[in-house]
Amino acid sequence: MSRHEDFERKINRSLNTMETKISYLHEGMRGLQDSFKEFHEDITEYMAFSAEKYADHEKRLSALEKKVK
Repeated sequence: MSRHEDFERKINRSLNTMETKISYLHEGMRGLQDSFKEFHEDITEYMAFSAEKYADHEKRLSALEKKVK
């Protein structure tokens, strides 16, 4: 075998390894994207719930402050 063919085999092996890792990374990113989407939905729902309760809490605090004064 020629030296050129040796290099070609090494390079092809490296390219195959990189392709495999890129595919794995792509799948991982897709999973991360799906997880983030779920998290975003959950945190948005929680934030809406918290905002709703915050207004009630502010009203109670204001009423207590008026009673104290």
